[in-house]
Amino acid sequence: MTWDRREPDWFERNLECLKPIYPGVEAPLRNASPCPDFYGPGPSPDNAPRITCDPRADLHVLDRFAGGGLAFALFERIQKLDLLERRGRRLLLIEDRPDWLRSELFRADWRPLIQSENCLFVFDFPRGDELRRFLERYPEIAHAEAVFYSGGPYSSPERDQKLRALFSFCRKGIARHMETVCQEQKGRRIPPYPRTIRFPVAGHNYLQDACVSAFRRLGYGAERWQWKNPLYRFVRPAAWVHEWKNTPVDLLFFLNATPVTFTGGTDILRFPWKHLAWFVDHPRRYVFEASDLAGCDGIGVFDRAYIPYLRSLTDAPVIEVRTGYGIDPGQARVDPEFAEIDIAFVGELGAQGYAPLERALADWRPEWLTAADSVLREVDLSRPVDLTPPAQKRFAQAGVNYQGALVDYLENKATALRRRYYLEAAADRGLRIFGDHDWGDPVHTGPLGACYAGRRLEYATELPALYASAKININIFHAQCVTAPNPRVYDVLAAGGFLLTPANPGLEEEFVDGRDLVVFRTREELRERVDYYLAHPRERREIAKNGRKHTLASHGYHDRMQRFLYVSGRKSGESHGYLCG
Repeated sequence: MTWDRREPDWFERNLECLKPIYPGVEAPLRNASPCPDFYGPGPSPDNAPRITCDPRADLHVLDRFAGGGLAFALFERIQKLDLLERRGRRLLLIEDRPDWLRSELFRADWRPLIQSENCLFVFDFPRGDELRRFLERYPEIAHAEAVFYSGGPYSSPERDQKLRALFSFCRKGIARHMETVCQEQKGRRIPPYPRTIRFPVAGHNYLQDACVSAFRRLGYGAERWQWKNPLYRFVRPAAWVHEWKNTPVDLLFFLNATPVTFTGGTDILRFPWKHLAWFVDHPRRYVFEASDLAGCDGIGVFDRAYIPYLRSLTDAPVIEVRTGYGIDPGQARVDPEFAEIDIAFVGELGAQGYAPLERALADWRPEWLTAADSVLREVDLSRPVDLTPPAQKRFAQAGVNYQGALVDYLENKATALRRRYYLEAAADRGLRIFGDHDWGDPVHTGPLGACYAGRRLEYATELPALYASAKININIFHAQCVTAPNPRVYDVLAAGGFLLTPANPGLEEEFVDGRDLVVFRTREELRERVDYYLAHPRERREIAKNGRKHTLASHGYHDRMQRFLYVSGRKSGESHGYLCG
């Protein structure tokens, strides 16, 4: 992590960050007396304690963290471990001494830890039983492979033993509950087609909502579990048991996850349901070995380029299931706010996805950055290209497997370069960019900053209106799209928008250039086609009309989801795998 010692007093900044996340902690900290035993400089790279961090543990518990600097070292170590493995390791920090905590918040910037979803603070004061009450409310937190650390000499063996016993008690309680529920369902027969389908993974909610709607139209009882608990990352290893007991399901549908990677263990495989996994991003980001895919009855991936990798890890059926349109076509009405836009681009630049990691790697593993830069120099990013073969070679030379966050970094960096390359060719043609605030940063965008509209658009309501209103919608594929289109292709066309997009093998299989959409292969072609179709609105509208008709008929999520259920039914030996043919 980045150590910042420029501020002489961090207390107010840390407290402002703490208050909205941990209500009630402000008063005891402000009223605490200065700690006479607290001394020494704040944590820094020079005085950070050396720590042995067990890489097998998912939960790291540090008691009495104030004053020792160990929390920063653990946090940094866990971040580095998760760069490659993505196990979702978590750090639980416990402190029962408000005077020590107050002094600690004065001397160091704790905001990176406070704001991290993988770090949780438990303030065990004023009564000293807050930790016990907290675990009684959220016992699932203890259901993980845990390792315990002592923050300093002021901890005692008795306190450490008490802490371990509390976690052990909660863990055993969860295990008993799981066993009870499992026995209750023993012998339960899964029907030939699933009556109830649940999506348990948070993220890509717009896409999951589209899949849920598609299943419902097909006659299935589908829902997305609404994870409203802010402790989602800490409770999910066991919280699914309660969800399932309340509403038993026949099929769990994992997005960019598997039963094992979602829960961090294999307990979920004991229950009588089927599991499907769908990777809508490069699977090397999420699964790394055969055990990660255990229990999957069927696996889909949005781009067939990644099928060989998945098949090398599992005997389960692996098929290509592309994305589709997820917008509501009924929301695609011309909006005066967007009607005067000549060219619209919707998407992220990607700097938020790679810049922080780039800075971290520059300090920690500069040879990995050198490997990534070598790949980016070798390939032609103006065309669809699978970055995996050259990346495997270069990162192997640097002594590391190409997986996890390294895939994130390389693909996001390549995407940003590709999008700048093409969009700069249309910057003087009335281009308007909608996306994250990276587009407004001249360091990353150069001349494209002047094209930034200043905001993102809401997927369900605003995007359909933009696509239907703008004269031309430009699509620039993410680097992970090797042979398959991205969701934006289908959404623009379903909204009745005119789409100008780079060539991609999957486009040729599903659409006709010049009839449903228009393809370009170079920057020069992009400018020529922009000029031509801005000057020929009748042709533009006719192509948009054809594209909408074809997309609505053939590329919805009801088509995609039936492929999954067919694979699931085929594996189970049933004569049918879905309701609607």
